[in-house]
Amino acid sequence: MLPRFWNVHRHKLRLLASAALLAVSFAGLSSAIQAASEPNETAREAFEKAQAYQSSGDIRSARIELLNAIKADPQWIDARVLQAEILLKLFDGIGAQAELERAFDLGLDPTQVRHLYGHAFQLQENWSKAKEQLFAGDIPIQNQAYAARITGRLALQTGDDALATRAFDHAIALDPKDSDLWVDIARFRAGSGNQAGAIAAIDEAVALEPNNIRAIQYRGELLRFQFGLGAALPWFERGLQIDPNDVSLLTEYAATLGDMGRMTDMLTVARKIISLDGRNARAFFMQSVLAARAGKYDLARILMQKTEGELDDVPAVLLVQAIIEHGQANYNAAIDKFTRLVSIQPNNRHAQNLLARSLYLAGNANDAVQALNQQVNRSGADPYALWLTGRALEALGDRGRATGLLNRAARHEVGPKTAFAPNVSIAILQAEANRAPRNARVVIPYIRALYDRGDFGEALARAKQLQASNPGASDAHILVADTAMASRDYDEVLAALEKAREIHFSEPVMLRMVDVLRAQGAMQRSGEILAQYLSYNPNNVAGLRWMAYEHLETENWEVARRILESLRQRIGDNDALIMAGLAQAYTGLGQTEKAINAGRIAYRVQPSSPVVSHLYGLALLADGARSKDAKDLIEKAVTIVPENANYRRSLAKAIAALDQDRTSGKS
Repeated sequence: MLPRFWNVHRHKLRLLASAALLAVSFAGLSSAIQAASEPNETAREAFEKAQAYQSSGDIRSARIELLNAIKADPQWIDARVLQAEILLKLFDGIGAQAELERAFDLGLDPTQVRHLYGHAFQLQENWSKAKEQLFAGDIPIQNQAYAARITGRLALQTGDDALATRAFDHAIALDPKDSDLWVDIARFRAGSGNQAGAIAAIDEAVALEPNNIRAIQYRGELLRFQFGLGAALPWFERGLQIDPNDVSLLTEYAATLGDMGRMTDMLTVARKIISLDGRNARAFFMQSVLAARAGKYDLARILMQKTEGELDDVPAVLLVQAIIEHGQANYNAAIDKFTRLVSIQPNNRHAQNLLARSLYLAGNANDAVQALNQQVNRSGADPYALWLTGRALEALGDRGRATGLLNRAARHEVGPKTAFAPNVSIAILQAEANRAPRNARVVIPYIRALYDRGDFGEALARAKQLQASNPGASDAHILVADTAMASRDYDEVLAALEKAREIHFSEPVMLRMVDVLRAQGAMQRSGEILAQYLSYNPNNVAGLRWMAYEHLETENWEVARRILESLRQRIGDNDALIMAGLAQAYTGLGQTEKAINAGRIAYRVQPSSPVVSHLYGLALLADGARSKDAKDLIEKAVTIVPENANYRRSLAKAIAALDQDRTSGKS
């Protein structure tokens, strides 16, 4: 059970003569502590300024004024306690502990600030000392809600969801109007997969205290998760209007700008963060990312070293560290980093591909095959994984298997993405799911296993059961959509995806909706969904790729060209489909020389692709002088995919053009 918090006790503060004076003290001072001595005028003025800054949300300015107050009167307990409160808001547990202990030395009764003292230890992850304070039975009633809230935070950090639930419920019963409490509850619900509940909680936090920086920040974070990057910016900017020097908020703002591709803006904010906090690891990491993206790996390494290992267990940091090593041809070091990343995120296909590439370049072709074996032997494999595994098999002399994989990669027909095979037997997964049918963590692997073996009916039934138990979890709705898709029940799929979109409009949700709507022939609705997603995520590669393809289909050549050229600048010339799309766009614009150049690059990257061969052939055909080459390329596409009617029509056109050329003596 949640430890019984504090009974109501009457405590006498030192140097106080009466309960009436105690009441005046509680009402008049935010720290609720009566001074051991009357402060001098300078100290009081600084203290009052600090209170005003605190009320307006400018915590850093409040801290500076309290430093002035303490300097003017080092013996004033109230200034020490309020400074501890401010430092806790700045996540400085060590500093808050020091101020409180100095107040104890000056005569403060520790029972009056156990909630703050426990908070200081919680920030330092000193769980035993935090619990010693927070679970004490002598905490005054007015501080018990605060202590319960910090207990909930501690429980979250230690993975005790049951204690967190009881602590937050207790805090709500004591003080349901505490905005900070609802921020913590929102984080708890989001971490439990209840995104809808998290949104409701953070809305309550903002309504209770519109200028609460932490509530505003987390509302932005949830909107970023729910709809995309662009949706978060107005909230972050609103918070920065209240406190332009809030490091936590600035950090999320900078990270979002970087993810949106606004690198100059991100760098400006990151530098401001470092000016406020010279050891801020995330700010140095963001600058390292920027350097790595520019190919400045030496600089990226130097900046990464300034994080001092603080973020080394974060997957995104591991990825950049590995990319730096890979970029400097330190393949063995890259392999170590990528291996760690894959162990943390075993379903991260991008990490798998990069690990395999490093292994291949290090001369370990067999290990490269093993790294991708699970992925390529299943439907939904990444085309690059198929291609790389094929090349590795060629290096090992296994040309038969290599050819099959390379042909799959060339066709771009990888099938629907399916779940990764579980590492345990389906019987064990079933037993665990039956024991906890509402627990997504144990039920989802079982549903994936059912799907994997083709038991789509049972998989869908289980997915719907999980969906009903977790209506606020986006993943539960996606799972229903994926299982319903196996039976081509598009109405069921779209209904589930709409529910998922309301909670978290993620890239996987967008891609699934576009696929299903296009399969139904609802091209306009597909375009609307894509446009809405890109309005919040304007630099998303998958979304931009789809948008370009839709413009190619409707012959909006110039718009398609601009999108594809932008993607080309970001990811280079090694994406065959982007280059083939550019060939098609330039052909439509009548710029045949550029079309042929783009087609040539695409063909060099993936000569066995029917899509590439077809579009390159059309570019040559439009040139009018290379009908024979055009006909050969288009014929190659038809040979690979003979059932494609569009390819056959293009081949007939190419043959007719070649016959006309022969008749006129051109070839």
